Amino acid sequence: MKQFKNLFPFIAAIGVFFLASNSPMWKQMNQKPSVENEVKPIPVKEFK
Repeated sequence: MKQFKNLFPFIAAIGVFFLASNSPMWKQMNQKPSVENEVKPIPVKEFK
């Protein structure tokens, strides 16, 4: 039981890491930037 008490924080940390690495937010943060998501400038006509 004492060994399990010592190993529990490491086992929990590894479990949390795997849960976080499979989350949709993590996948969205690590995806390659696409051209469609970039902010495109809107042309403005000058008024006289």
